[in-house]
Amino acid sequence: MTSIGSEPPERPELPAPQQPASAPQLPAPEWGWVRPPMALQTVETEPLEYHRLLRGVANYRWWKPLLLLLLSAVYFGIFTVVISIAFIPILMTDPSYLEGVVSGEGDVLDTQVPVSVLLSLVSIIIMIPSVILAMLTLGMRPTGRIWSVAGRLRGGMLGRLSLVALLAVIVMNIAGIAIEIAMNPASLSEPVSATNSSADFDWIAAWTSLIIIVLLVPLQATAEEVVFRGLFMQVLGSWLKSPWFGIIIPSVGFALAHIYDIWGLLSVGALGLVAGWLTWRTGGLEAAIAIHIVNNLIAFGFMTFAVGGETAQVEATGGPGSFIGSLVGYALFIWLVLRTFRKHGYGRSRIDLIQVPVTVPAVPVDPTVEYQAPQAPQAPQGPQQHG
Repeated sequence: MTSIGSEPPERPELPAPQQPASAPQLPAPEWGWVRPPMALQTVETEPLEYHRLLRGVANYRWWKPLLLLLLSAVYFGIFTVVISIAFIPILMTDPSYLEGVVSGEGDVLDTQVPVSVLLSLVSIIIMIPSVILAMLTLGMRPTGRIWSVAGRLRGGMLGRLSLVALLAVIVMNIAGIAIEIAMNPASLSEPVSATNSSADFDWIAAWTSLIIIVLLVPLQATAEEVVFRGLFMQVLGSWLKSPWFGIIIPSVGFALAHIYDIWGLLSVGALGLVAGWLTWRTGGLEAAIAIHIVNNLIAFGFMTFAVGGETAQVEATGGPGSFIGSLVGYALFIWLVLRTFRKHGYGRSRIDLIQVPVTVPAVPVDPTVEYQAPQAPQAPQGPQQHG
């Protein structure tokens, strides 16, 4: 359904109606019944919400979403091998980092080692072409349905929601710090880490990592949303009509894919639930991408200059106060996103055109009478695409 104040469902351009070849002159058979050639009719789907969009692809079958998932994993594996080989010469310039990762004593992502930042982000970004290529391979067009019901990434909406996300993340961090202090006033008297001013802090490495972060984190965050809120949600939604399966299950997987402590995992899980619900509610990934990009940019920025005392990704991410602060920020984000969505009238469902076989009953044939096969029905002349 379409929410009040939103645009009508997205409708694709109508293709030219497909008609069967000119009716064949059937030879005079024995007395009996003759079934004419099967014809295809172009019809509209019901309005499909974001999590159901794969049901609007041509020749949908129940197993195609599963094949899409498997094929995306195959392409991701191939790209991972290619990236790993390409990075070998770069990694050899810093053997200590590679040895530390292999032995388990070093950090996989450390902003004092820019190449680790570059490798970590690129290894996630390749999920985007993996999914798109899998959709193209299976003929799931338009591939833009992975972005939104409009068949594209709605740039205006993404820009507006990025500003909303910035405000929400600022409030989240202020609230988290305030609650942590209120719960543990003694933390104010604890010494602040001086990692960023110590003699072994490499400022060139920090600024190099920051440039990499600013350039690549938007793509890294987008890639994670394409998989966890896009691919997984639409695969589950193609089988299960309720959106909650596609919201909750990927959110659990999203949280478990991180290495944080319990409070960090709860915060990441909350982000997944908020991003998933807003993806369904707004008909696209824009809100999820916006909050993910802004959140990651600020988190990586703090890490780069050791604001929390660490330059590497570690398990400890704060305590219960930080988690409560994140809930405050997410609540504000949801409220502002829904207001923006209603104000600008974005659609949240889509109507696709699919071809279905026409059931033509068998007809009796008199061998003494010339028989003409019936013509296929005309395709519906529906309205053009909106939005």
